[in-house]
Amino acid sequence: MCRLLFLFIFSLGFVACSNSSKPLIIDGKTMGTTYHIKYFQSEVELNRKELKNSVDALLVSVNQSMSTYIKSSEISTFNKSRQMTWQKASKEILFVTNRALEIGHKTGGSYDPTLGPLVNLWGFGPNGKREVPEASAIAKARESVGLSLLSVDVEKGQWKKNHPNVYVDLSSLAKGYGVDEVALLLGRSGAKNYMVEIGGEVRTSGSKNGAPWKIAIESPDIENPKAIYPKILNLNNAALATSGNYRNFFTQNKKNYSHTIDFKTGRPVAHTLASVSVANTDSCMNADAWATALMSLGFEKGYKLAQELKLAAYFIYKLDNNKHFVSKGTDEFNKLFK
Repeated sequence: MCRLLFLFIFSLGFVACSNSSKPLIIDGKTMGTTYHIKYFQSEVELNRKELKNSVDALLVSVNQSMSTYIKSSEISTFNKSRQMTWQKASKEILFVTNRALEIGHKTGGSYDPTLGPLVNLWGFGPNGKREVPEASAIAKARESVGLSLLSVDVEKGQWKKNHPNVYVDLSSLAKGYGVDEVALLLGRSGAKNYMVEIGGEVRTSGSKNGAPWKIAIESPDIENPKAIYPKILNLNNAALATSGNYRNFFTQNKKNYSHTIDFKTGRPVAHTLASVSVANTDSCMNADAWATALMSLGFEKGYKLAQELKLAAYFIYKLDNNKHFVSKGTDEFNKLFK
């Protein structure tokens, strides 16, 4: 699933600093979106051009493995295959897929990396048209969706379809994985203080000249300019990812249909939850996946599960018959961002 909230991180919180200690910026395009990196040259062995080339090469590799928009990618090759036998796969894609399946089971299947056929059917993937499909088409697509229809053996380096039409979609955590990999690259290059962002998913390390990295979460109330950034966080040595359904949707017969699909019905979710932001001190990939997973559950079920699993999550939603948005953080979120 696409990450839909833009975390406005580049004009907030950059306190005045001397010319010699200003962070450098590397940016570019990847995964159908953009990336931005802020770091301090004095900490890094490579010059700016060399570092950018390394980052770009790394992200091309991630895309070539996990992008469903690249016909020759590893995941596209697997999706096109109708074989139901074990197939070799890279350790990177198995690592990400296995994590997606683990989180899927914890949500009771609401989060599912095999939702691709339904995502495409509703026009939110690389294939399909954005319109309400026939009920028969939805029923047909649901036949190839389910956590039990995909098997992964990380130790043997292989995966297998248990239905010929299984279509794996890792877009809900690939950007987060990319952020983690870029962060590792920066660390290997000597960087200790940096910020990495891909399509709104962000991870920080250290500080910005002794001050915390400040990250803002965009409000889903896009009609109210005064409420654009209702929550500004000091993100220290942690990752933050956000999932929302108020930008990526289409309208048919005066009804909006969001990109978040309910696996039980095969249709876009219908609840009052507008966005979920998840912070994680270990992994942006985990934050990325959990943001989508909680979004698929809706506020009540999502908040309850986040509390049970002690996830640092922040929910923006509407009360019944209320035009205004309200927000609520889990106990772990409130501890992390006092």
